[in-house]
Amino acid sequence: MRDHAKGRGKNCRIEWLLPKFPWLSHLSVLMIASTSGSAATETSGELPAEIVKLWPYHASLVIFGFLLLVWGMTVARKKENGWLKKHRLLGISGAAVSVAGMTMAIYMIYAASQKHFRMPHAYLGSVVILLSIVTLDLGLLQLKASNKGKTKIRWVHRIFGRTALLLMALNMLFGMLIVSSA
Repeated sequence: MRDHAKGRGKNCRIEWLLPKFPWLSHLSVLMIASTSGSAATETSGELPAEIVKLWPYHASLVIFGFLLLVWGMTVARKKENGWLKKHRLLGISGAAVSVAGMTMAIYMIYAASQKHFRMPHAYLGSVVILLSIVTLDLGLLQLKASNKGKTKIRWVHRIFGRTALLLMALNMLFGMLIVSSA
């Protein structure tokens, strides 16, 4: 572990993420542009008005949850002072915001009187949320497991976490394609 006693506050800011992940700034611009575009303000021929009105909230919650989870993974990989506490906080927050995003999606489909699970985006989103919750549970469980059990649980926690982030990114692209094609 490195000693960061002098620059402890610097590691808590988001500025250190941007040089390592330059695509974050592009993602935020895309998020802002997508919520202020024509699909958010006028009714499309294919999407019901309720979905057009509510999808920016769903997208914002999911993208924010994704960013928190990626930040949590980055903190865990760097392993600086206090990393476990930050990783745990970011993981719990990211999973909670992602679940809120899925809850918004369920409400959005319900409000539009649409059939649930009619697109692969919904199925993949459900798998991602399930993986996120299981990953969170495994992370908390490994803190209480024996040394032999910790190693196995940690390995599954890492695999599930990486898989959840990869599938979440893919599903966000699917969602953007759905909205942009309407």
